[in-house]
Amino acid sequence: MAKKISKQRYSLALLAAWSVLIFLSAVWNIHENFRGTYSKAVIEAETIFQHNLAYRRWNSMHGGVYAKVTEINPPNPYIVIGQRDLVAQDGTEYTMINPFQMTRQAYDLLKKQSPELAVYNRTVSLDPLNSDNIPDEWEIKALEGFESGKGAISEITTIGGLPYMRLMSPYITEERCLGCHEHQGYDVGDIRGGMSISVPMQPYYEAAASAKEIIVMTHMLLWMLGAVTITLLFFGLSRYQARIVKNEEKFRIVSEFAYNFEYWVNENKKIAFISPSCERVTGYSRKEFLKKSHMFFDMIHPDDKGMFKNHLKEFDEPVHDDMEYRIITKKGDVRWLSHVCTPIYVDGEFRGRRGSNRDITENKLLEEDLVQAKKVESLGHFAGGVAHDFNNVLTSISTITQLLKSKIDKEDTTLHEYINYITVASKLGQNLTSNLLLFGRKRTTDLKKLQLNEIIQNIDNILLVLLTDEIDCTITLADKENFVMGDPHQIEQILINLATNARDAMPNGGNLTIETAMLSLDKKRPGRFGDIPPGDYMSLTVSDTGSGINETDLATIFEPFYSTKASTKGTGLGLAIVDNIIRQHKAFIEIDSKLGEGTAFRIFFPSCLAGDTELAPVVVSGDNADREKGTILVVDDDWLIRKSLLIFLQNLGYSVLFAVDGDEAVSKYQANRENISLVVLDVMLPKKDGCQVYEVMKEQDQDVQVLFISGSTSEVLKGKNIMVTDVNFLAKPLDMKEFGEKVEVLVRKA
Repeated sequence: MAKKISKQRYSLALLAAWSVLIFLSAVWNIHENFRGTYSKAVIEAETIFQHNLAYRRWNSMHGGVYAKVTEINPPNPYIVIGQRDLVAQDGTEYTMINPFQMTRQAYDLLKKQSPELAVYNRTVSLDPLNSDNIPDEWEIKALEGFESGKGAISEITTIGGLPYMRLMSPYITEERCLGCHEHQGYDVGDIRGGMSISVPMQPYYEAAASAKEIIVMTHMLLWMLGAVTITLLFFGLSRYQARIVKNEEKFRIVSEFAYNFEYWVNENKKIAFISPSCERVTGYSRKEFLKKSHMFFDMIHPDDKGMFKNHLKEFDEPVHDDMEYRIITKKGDVRWLSHVCTPIYVDGEFRGRRGSNRDITENKLLEEDLVQAKKVESLGHFAGGVAHDFNNVLTSISTITQLLKSKIDKEDTTLHEYINYITVASKLGQNLTSNLLLFGRKRTTDLKKLQLNEIIQNIDNILLVLLTDEIDCTITLADKENFVMGDPHQIEQILINLATNARDAMPNGGNLTIETAMLSLDKKRPGRFGDIPPGDYMSLTVSDTGSGINETDLATIFEPFYSTKASTKGTGLGLAIVDNIIRQHKAFIEIDSKLGEGTAFRIFFPSCLAGDTELAPVVVSGDNADREKGTILVVDDDWLIRKSLLIFLQNLGYSVLFAVDGDEAVSKYQANRENISLVVLDVMLPKKDGCQVYEVMKEQDQDVQVLFISGSTSEVLKGKNIMVTDVNFLAKPLDMKEFGEKVEVLVRKA
């Protein structure tokens, strides 16, 4: 349909061009006809002038012509020479007729003979002797032009309402003219007036009108002939093209609607055909491929060109192996193609090969994503296992450290400083294992109502130890603050990770600022990492004056293992963990950074109501006077954990029983059930795991008090069909203050 419309447009355009050509030809011929008419009238006037001038010169050459004096030919009073009048021997009087008189009398006679064709002829001057020689308005302008140096003048004007071609030519004084005109002061070469010729234009106009009609009729006939020819040509071409289109329709539909990138390379290894889909796949058009056949090889990825060259060497082979290769598109993107090649034979003659290329880029990307996901999953399992074992070690270190701190003299500041360093190192190790557990998706978020100021105050000493001496740290806490729902350990992770990043961004020193503030948004706040809805928030800002982050890195800083630091610094998980924690808290983050000026991370935690006050924590005392408060069964397969918890619990005044696996735990509980106030139970145990042990104990005593501990997260309980909300759980490494308080509460319940 589009081609039919296109042909109609071409035909109409051709017809329009033909019409314009005929019109312009007619206009040009009519114009030339008019110009010819004008020229003919001028030529006639000039011819008359030359004839008249010849008559006058003939008259002057003979010194005038004498004729009988009659009524119509009286003596001319304006001739002042002595020989004007003569008397013949027979007494007949003769008078001189000068050129002027002769010309006037001749034209008077012509006017009487043919009034409608009469040509006017006048001799005029700006200084006439005879009143008959007084010029009219047009003649005055012409004579004045002669005075200024202009030559003969011709123009079409009207006389008596009829059109005339008027010609005015100057009279140049000659030697023979002085006989009559010398007394007027003329010299040879002076202009003494002019001859005015007026030729009637009506006969010319009538002839021009007839010629115009002929021109118009002739051009109309030519136009009609051309229009008919164009119409016949259009229908003839339409029928011819219809046959061609019908013959090619099947091939065109198959080729142009082919989704794959199809092409035909002839026996000379030249591209004979290429499908339009080539532009969708490669970015290059069909014209570009057909014009530059080498482009097909040029766009192949450098690493795959060798393979493709080997493929081309087998061009004449009846069978080709399928292959996959990469190309670089016109935009510079890398895309994967699956290539299938088959030979083409016509009447048994080899005519080249047909190639079909299917874009498999998305499949390749999905394969890469799947491989990457499996790698990350494997790393996650590995990280979770490492974190579990490391948490057991950290629990022993933190427990013994707290016991040492309680035994050392308070005045021994040096030992207390050493103990603080061990505590900080243990806390940093805990942060690292928490990062690994979050990365391995083996730690959940335990949200509860808390205040950011308290979290910061609890770990400010750790943050200060993290920083170098060249870095000044300023902590500005809000005077008033709302509660937020958060996991205190994970918020500590955010602070430690961001402070570590800030330290590494300021190798030569700088300023680190930690701030909290209450914030209320009346409307949505656009952000780089998502819009922040209106509402009440507590903001936590960690800013530094370090090197800053460029725009490219800002887009990818939350990706796991992405880092701009040296390979020996950090794991590349810090900011990925921060992003994960923020998402689990349903919080939002903004980042402001300028290269060379620093970076500010601003986190928005949704505020919540304070609610009921929670049970006040039990104050744990290390006074041995309160011994024998009860018996606690500690079940753990790690001897360091058992030993450190033994010392800690004994220091609190409890008797302690041990079990190293599930079976032993059940056996000792059954033997000492009446005396056991609390069971501290590791989840991961040999023989029977902690959850199985718990089920056995619950069958024997519904009121049994159990505190689960694990180097993993509470997720391990969900896998054992135990509701986390129904049991007590603490993750390793244990916060011994929290552990002691929890033990006191559970023992009192027992």
